[in-house]
Amino acid sequence: MSTASDDFEFSDKTIGALQIDTLFSAFLFGVVTLQLVKYYQNFKEDKLYLKILASAIWVLELAHTFCIAAEVYKATITNYGKPENLFPFKFIGASTATGGALTFVAHTFFSFRVWRLLPRRWNMIGAVCLIVATIRFVASVILAVKAIEAKIVQEYRSQWGWLIMTVLVVGAMIDIAIAGSMLHWLHRQREKVFKRTVDLIDRIVQYTVCTALLPSVTAIIMVIAFNADTGAMIWLAIYASLAKFYSNSILASLNSRKTLRSTFSQPPSSLEPSSGVSRATPRGQMVIAVEMNSVAQDGAELPGDTSGT
Repeated sequence: MSTASDDFEFSDKTIGALQIDTLFSAFLFGVVTLQLVKYYQNFKEDKLYLKILASAIWVLELAHTFCIAAEVYKATITNYGKPENLFPFKFIGASTATGGALTFVAHTFFSFRVWRLLPRRWNMIGAVCLIVATIRFVASVILAVKAIEAKIVQEYRSQWGWLIMTVLVVGAMIDIAIAGSMLHWLHRQREKVFKRTVDLIDRIVQYTVCTALLPSVTAIIMVIAFNADTGAMIWLAIYASLAKFYSNSILASLNSRKTLRSTFSQPPSSLEPSSGVSRATPRGQMVIAVEMNSVAQDGAELPGDTSGT
């Protein structure tokens, strides 16, 4: 027979975790909404497929947030005082599916950027990341279906914990591969261009690091939580919010083009190369300058350009 303290600890690690996750998810959804409004205000002339992408992200985010809120409502209102009726978590399973779709869209978006931007041979990193991301998405769908079917979370965890860990680790590896390849290429170009273009590259590097860091760190934190306490649902609450970092990274990448344009359009402060490398050929400088100009001004050539990863 369970005691009052046992029930409190159970609620603290299940309902409490979901409640905090709902508040945090609502906050991130608000950020996504603001990003979408900013995008439509600043980029009215963007290609249609970019506008559809931005809108689709918001719709998926709305469904994702609804599923999380519905699960908390069921736990705190519908089944108030009935912890035995908390399971199964069907809405959380549905949020896993929408979250997997959002993550796949983000990985596709940035993988395609790597494919378009990096030179031949190196751009295969983007193709490999896209293939791996597709496999990861299939695994996420499987996890979503099994989560809806599972009677209790502990059963779901014991049977599919290995796949959950694989999805998280693979997702973090994709983020690192995309960000790492972009940073390596940008660092190499930094030594061949003029001061004004260096400022643009430095700004791109900042966006790349920031947008890739949050999803990777969140995935690592979830892996730790998943293994630290087998009876808690803190890991599930973190997983439910993971996709929102990817959504924000895409919209932030699209919106950052305005800042990059202003950086590139500033009058050049120096006509000398940015570093001690003065043997770069005029053709090489011209090609890099054209690439950076495309990054800052054209949202169609590279989806979202190279403003972040």
